[in-house]
Amino acid sequence: MSLSSNFNRPGPPLLPPEEQREFEKLQKEATETTLLSDDNNDMHRDAVREARRTEFEGDINPETGEIGGPKREPLRWQSEWTYGGRATDF
Repeated sequence: MSLSSNFNRPGPPLLPPEEQREFEKLQKEATETTLLSDDNNDMHRDAVREARRTEFEGDINPETGEIGGPKREPLRWQSEWTYGGRATDF
């Protein structure tokens, strides 16, 4: 059995003419908006956008006391990759 034979099947039956026109119109609109929105975004339109702000001002992290460290905490959720302070994802 070759793979090309799997694609030689009939498609789903068409809808009644009025519903088919509406379906094709909606499908075309969805495709056009996706193509237009891809120019301005590098994320999918359904992706949750995270705020691009820093969590604190200055060089000292007020929560950890770290000086000159990253502005955003790498482990945003407590115990994201740790258990009792030890990494568990390696």
